[in-house]
Amino acid sequence: MRTILATLAVAIPIFTTLLTPAVAAPAAVDVRVEGRTETLFEGPIQTDGHNVRAASDAKAPPSGRRCNGLNNNQNPTPGPTPTAAAVDAMAILGEDFDGRWYAEPFEDYFVERWGPDAEDEAAGEFWGLAVNNLFTGVGGCQYVVDQGDEVLWSYDAFTGRPRLGLYPAAYPGGAVTLTASVELGEPFEVTVEAWDGAGESEPPAAPQRDGAEPFEGAEVAPVVEGPGGFEAVDVGSEETAATDGDGLAEIAFETVGWHRIKAAAIGPGGEETAIRSNRLDVCVYELDPSECPPPPADDQVRIPPPPEEEGDPEEPGEEPPAGGEQGGGGGQGSPSVGEPPSVGPARPVRLKLLPLDRSRLDRGVVKASWRVLDPGPGIGKWTVASLALGRRNARYVGGASGSGGSAATLRLPQGAAYRLRLTVTDVLGRASAARLGTVRVPR
Repeated sequence: MRTILATLAVAIPIFTTLLTPAVAAPAAVDVRVEGRTETLFEGPIQTDGHNVRAASDAKAPPSGRRCNGLNNNQNPTPGPTPTAAAVDAMAILGEDFDGRWYAEPFEDYFVERWGPDAEDEAAGEFWGLAVNNLFTGVGGCQYVVDQGDEVLWSYDAFTGRPRLGLYPAAYPGGAVTLTASVELGEPFEVTVEAWDGAGESEPPAAPQRDGAEPFEGAEVAPVVEGPGGFEAVDVGSEETAATDGDGLAEIAFETVGWHRIKAAAIGPGGEETAIRSNRLDVCVYELDPSECPPPPADDQVRIPPPPEEEGDPEEPGEEPPAGGEQGGGGGQGSPSVGEPPSVGPARPVRLKLLPLDRSRLDRGVVKASWRVLDPGPGIGKWTVASLALGRRNARYVGGASGSGGSAATLRLPQGAAYRLRLTVTDVLGRASAARLGTVRVPR
């Protein structure tokens, strides 16, 4: 029963999240999703409690299922939850989830998949949830998180593998620090600690390191980004350093700028014997720490794509009307990239979408265009992606991307219908998304 309680979670088709009548106040929460072989997501996001729906939950109402802490009467008021936070985080990457709904006695989902990584029931490898470094005693829709909490979803959480934490050696304690700095040519000392992989408890009110033990033999290595934006630990790098009996290691950086590192424990057969650590971003400067540029965008609080209102199923060839500004709803009929809740004083990017150019659909070519109404703090990047309709477990696939311009041309395989989506990320890492419409490419 411990495994069921600790792994209750949810899956949601991207952009079908809907607010419940009792609205939860948003909070900035650190979210990490450690997959089978890669880190699927890591960083702070702004999130709240809201309805969610698993990819295969055909019995769910159109608005999804409640996931705001009121589930199973666990809390008197709604709030952000670990499941809704992870759903929002993964939506930033264009990924979805799957899970089984238990109306009784939990009113919660049992997670089966985050993004591309599904549980392996035969091998006993399931997803688990920890908040502030301890497993929760209730599911991910029943537990309410607060500002600054750390949410960790980890694959194969219940086979006794410890959970690693990576810190600068001089860091005194408290919450996990995301960034640090060191002078070029000076060794950077880190410590790796581990929490027991078993047990459930009421997580502390803030991230903490109490109860962790130094971990010997961890490989502290650079982080490399793979397809889909997922991150892996490159233990084969020449920069890799192993921790000693006190959990300490020294890293030597040879170039200035930001360097990303994580810790992993690799067994004789190449398998990971511990759950990967948090990422630590280190700025290497030449003379003075003030030389450091701003931290990477995903160390800043990001905003998930705005929700879409659900209505009648969209038919291939049907396109929402172009034009008009979105005032924050993000629903059909107002397709311009929206105005998500602001983080800091910077204005959000605002765009107006133009009708799709379908003149070359017979050759599988479609062109999307938009107009910048307000660049806000600046456009960091944009992506136009396509989703093949009518295919089981289909996901959005990036077809075009850039940092400048206001148009994109996609070539799509023939004989299928596709839904197109534009995602714009500003220089602060805040993402907004809007549906461009659907097209059918003849065979």
